[in-house]
Amino acid sequence: MPAYISAEGFVWLRILTAFTLFSICSLFITDKAIEWRNDWKRFAVCAFFGTAANMFMFFKGLSMTKPINGAVLMLFTPLFVAIIEHWIQKKKPSLSMTVGISIGALGAFLLMWGKGAQFSSVTLEGDIWVSVNALFYAIYLVLAKKLANKYHAITVNKVMFGMGLLYIAPLGALPLLQTSFSAIPGDIWLKIGYILFFTSFLVYMLNMYGIKHASGSLVGIYIYLQPLLATLIAILLGRDELTPEKAMYAIMITMGVWLVSGKYNLKMSLRPKKD
Repeated sequence: MPAYISAEGFVWLRILTAFTLFSICSLFITDKAIEWRNDWKRFAVCAFFGTAANMFMFFKGLSMTKPINGAVLMLFTPLFVAIIEHWIQKKKPSLSMTVGISIGALGAFLLMWGKGAQFSSVTLEGDIWVSVNALFYAIYLVLAKKLANKYHAITVNKVMFGMGLLYIAPLGALPLLQTSFSAIPGDIWLKIGYILFFTSFLVYMLNMYGIKHASGSLVGIYIYLQPLLATLIAILLGRDELTPEKAMYAIMITMGVWLVSGKYNLKMSLRPKKD
């Protein structure tokens, strides 16, 4: 973007492809009938925040800022999830969650910052788009849990992407139709295909399974593993090297995810110990 396809057209293509794949998969599962009277509003809101607005803002922002900036700004998602859960569900974050998010965020931020993140007036507009996208994605992670507990992951995603397709059509349909697909080289097509299948269809299906069996905060904090995995893959491919600083950041990220996962609960008491 935007050399071969516009952000708006790409988002519509992404939602259209995911909706098609989820619709095909829905033919092979058995699920309860959707209770539209009770759930249409939640479906509509989740479709807006989780597919349409979320994807549009991320791709729009990414086309105007550096990819590394976008990766850093997405690290705000777990923090937004914790705040939204506290506000909507009146759920007080535990000490373990607070410490885990803080340690994981710091480790991920330092790891990504070392790879060249730079914020300036040139990237400001794109950075704002990506930041709002992180907030919207956090709202989706919190609100989608009730749907995930009630319906099959494929059913939920099919409905959400179907609604998202209608939301984005006024912005993305025409730009997509005006795209010169014959001018797109083979290597770009491979990258487009990867995004359409893995980061649109497969990731959203796995995320819905994750939301069903875990809290939004836990699902959100796994975003901190992305820079860690990217660094490890780069080291294995010989494109990066392991330094003591990177090893320390990796330990911080792992510790943060471990604390939020609930494997260990930190406790703090102000009461004096009895003799």
